[in-house]
Amino acid sequence: MKNHQSACFLLLFLIGAMLYGVNSLRNATDGARELMKEALLEAETNEMQAQNAMTALKMLDSKTAELRLVYNEWKPHFEGHRTPQDAEQRIAEVIREGDVFLISQKFETTEIEAGSIIKDALVADLVVEDDYAKALNWLGRLEEAIPSCRIAKCEIIRGDRGNDIHLEVRLEIPILNI
Repeated sequence: MKNHQSACFLLLFLIGAMLYGVNSLRNATDGARELMKEALLEAETNEMQAQNAMTALKMLDSKTAELRLVYNEWKPHFEGHRTPQDAEQRIAEVIREGDVFLISQKFETTEIEAGSIIKDALVADLVVEDDYAKALNWLGRLEEAIPSCRIAKCEIIRGDRGNDIHLEVRLEIPILNI
């Protein structure tokens, strides 16, 4: 009878071990299934966020298309003036090309907005005295030659001689900070 009891005890032990193994496997499967559901939910959420971001990007792209076109059109004019010395040199070239009589010139750099792409500007105070037509044509060519400049002050008064005018011009040329 001892063999019979030993066999029964061994069978009961094997059945218990199998039940324990099946229960552990079922618990592990349930845990993996929950992890899979969470990962699937997270993936769907991320996909929705990606679609929303793409939609927002397309909307931003369509809203800024015209602005980017203007930026790309004006960018070459601003890139020519990366330092105040570049802007000073360009002004000197325009004066030389216009062949006007320059009485005085003063250059200084002022800060426009810290941290922006255009944070500084070269301020040029020029005093020109020459023939009326020649000086005004030079002023027009100045605006053509340096389209990114802003004429902050322009005073025209009668010159010392006949058809001459005394022209005081203050130019502001933005310095691109790239």
